[in-house]
Amino acid sequence: MAYLNEKLKQLEDALSRWKEALDAKFSDLNRDAAIQRFEFSFELFWKTIKVYLKEEEKIRCDSPNSCFKEIKNILDLTEKDIEICLKMADDRNFSVHTYSEKMANALYKKLKGYWIVANKIINRIKKQ
Repeated sequence: MAYLNEKLKQLEDALSRWKEALDAKFSDLNRDAAIQRFEFSFELFWKTIKVYLKEEEKIRCDSPNSCFKEIKNILDLTEKDIEICLKMADDRNFSVHTYSEKMANALYKKLKGYWIVANKIINRIKKQ
């Protein structure tokens, strides 16, 4: 439980920093900062879910997609929530390996929705 609490604290800090970038006035620099914060927040997000599933539910998952599918019923998430998580994983993988202005602008438009779902899931974990 101590490790899970540590991961939750790290993730809360990362989500706060990500939100700060999302709330900043738009500029190319702020867009890129929001994308970078999304990338490291996503890593903490899915790995925190992995720790939660292992420590609290005794379920092993080894990838973001498998963790998202496992957590759905446990936290009473919607299909749409899981679809967003799966898209988030795809976008994170794409963004760390490819960069173009077009990709950055398209991804930036999705980040607020991604943040909302990540925050929702983490809040549900904390209530468990």
